[in-house]
Amino acid sequence: MACLRATLQRFISRLLCVYYSAQILFYIAVQFFTKPHSKFWVVKKRPYPPQSLQKHDYGTSKFVSVNGIKLHYVENGDPSKPLMLFVHGFPEFWFSWRHQLKEFSKDYWVVAVDMRGYGDSDKPEGLENYKVDDMVQDIKELVTALGRKKFTLIAHDWGAVIAWEFLARHMDMIDRYICMDAPSQRVFRKLVMSNKTQFKMSWYMFFFQMPKLPEFFCRMNDLANFDRMFKHHCNLDEIEAFKYTFGKKGALTPPINYYRANMGSGRKLVDPKSIDTPHAPGLYLLGENDHFISKETGPLLMKEFNNLQFKIVPGVDHFLQQHNPSLINKEMRTFLESK
Repeated sequence: MACLRATLQRFISRLLCVYYSAQILFYIAVQFFTKPHSKFWVVKKRPYPPQSLQKHDYGTSKFVSVNGIKLHYVENGDPSKPLMLFVHGFPEFWFSWRHQLKEFSKDYWVVAVDMRGYGDSDKPEGLENYKVDDMVQDIKELVTALGRKKFTLIAHDWGAVIAWEFLARHMDMIDRYICMDAPSQRVFRKLVMSNKTQFKMSWYMFFFQMPKLPEFFCRMNDLANFDRMFKHHCNLDEIEAFKYTFGKKGALTPPINYYRANMGSGRKLVDPKSIDTPHAPGLYLLGENDHFISKETGPLLMKEFNNLQFKIVPGVDHFLQQHNPSLINKEMRTFLESK
């Protein structure tokens, strides 16, 4: 029965991939015939990083070799203080934690990493290099390379997906954790085919299974998707930081490969309730206006992870740590300083 269900889900996933790809192709065709001279497929050349990446006080860039690849990260604060590691999501990089790097460097040694395939970290070719297992091991080896056995983990979107799996395997390394705007793979599998709200919200995940077309779509009109996503979160120079990073040749394929390599995977997942290590205190934050993740994820995660709090943050969307950083920093600090 389980095998039949998995086969049916793969069939539905591929069918939806074709369906959404056809819609996107129709949109592209409309662009071509209504704006034939606009060259909407061209991304403007950006040979130099914007000011927000050249001159800033968010921290210092460094590199470390772990798990067979080189990872880039930005650190701030006193290395003698407890480690706080920030793990970003899609389509972001270390820069999405800029507000938190400044705020929490007062009390922690803060490190925001570019995950494999992102920013200035290595971008290995092939879907086989973008399994969640790879990123879990990246985090474990990164923390070890930084000389720590325990740390505070802060994660958003795909970073949170990876964080939930890390917690299920390495809870003994965690002091506290905060995950934002993404459930575990176990919870997502339960919801996506049974909850209409989450199913509709996940349309782009099915579309991202198509080769090459998602990259073309994301690059259209000089990466206009970043203008739409971050117009309420960033000034123009900060949006340019994202366009500079993701406008580079081949920069979008590895991040989209996270979806291709993991969605619909039949890999058996670790049940957090089965681990012997006591669960560290955790907080799951979800933006009230998140258009990608349903509110049903919170109660389901609380059933999987003991000692987990769930809070819906009012007035913010999916990119909540950038949308209202002062509010999110306050929520984070309240949790981190609680007993």
